Amino acid sequence: MTNTISAAANPALANNMLEKAMTEKTAPAEVRITPPSSNVVTLPGGFIDAAGEVIREAEVRELTGADEEAIARASNIGKAILTILSRGTVRVGDQKADDKILDQMLSGDRDALILGIFKATFGKETEIPAYCVGCEDIKTIGLDLDTDIKTKVLLDPINDRVFTVEGKNKVYTVQLPTGLAQKDMINNSDKSSAELNTIMLEHTVLQIDGSPVLSKLQVQNLGLTDRRKIIDEINARVSGPQFDEISITCPDCESEVRVPINFGTLFRI
Repeated sequence: MTNTISAAANPALANNMLEKAMTEKTAPAEVRITPPSSNVVTLPGGFIDAAGEVIREAEVRELTGADEEAIARASNIGKAILTILSRGTVRVGDQKADDKILDQMLSGDRDALILGIFKATFGKETEIPAYCVGCEDIKTIGLDLDTDIKTKVLLDPINDRVFTVEGKNKVYTVQLPTGLAQKDMINNSDKSSAELNTIMLEHTVLQIDGSPVLSKLQVQNLGLTDRRKIIDEINARVSGPQFDEISITCPDCESEVRVPINFGTLFRI
């Protein structure tokens, strides 16, 4: 028997339902197909077009078998996610989606598009296996992506994407990461975490004490405390879906089941 636990469910209610189901006569399973969600995605950060207008709407589509084959050819998870984004995004505002537009978008908007592609393909409800330490068994965790994954929105989509960070002795002007930063990090996924931080800082630190950042060496030479503070500020401000780990109480043993949420677990790649 497969135990399915809703992320928003009352554990006591789940227990009662489970006990009732075990005492009742087994009936043929009902096949339920969840219809895909709307193909329209609201961009939490907003894409700024050439005219300076903030675009908040984009369109995605359901993935096909041809897309699945292309995704399977990707050499790692990061590149598979990029393939999903590129193939599944139809338009941004009135403009046809292409790599140039996607590269310019905030990373949080790109994540919102990928989540939208998942919902357009599989629906907003999904199940993820997670290990219960108390039962020493795998549980199936039911998720409603519209309610269980929160989204952070930029209240001021123009001014909130650039901010200042005060370091020990310097002031930094920083922008939120875009698709270019994401792609660069994915293409260097074999690098160390420190090297990946440098790549992120190259793409996001615009000025140091009012002087433009023109080379990788400038961010490499920053003090470790300042580098970490800038990275922390970026992570705290990034808009889009917030893939926080979800904790569920197991209805069988009342142990805590921790469910990691990311695109790899959702798309099972």
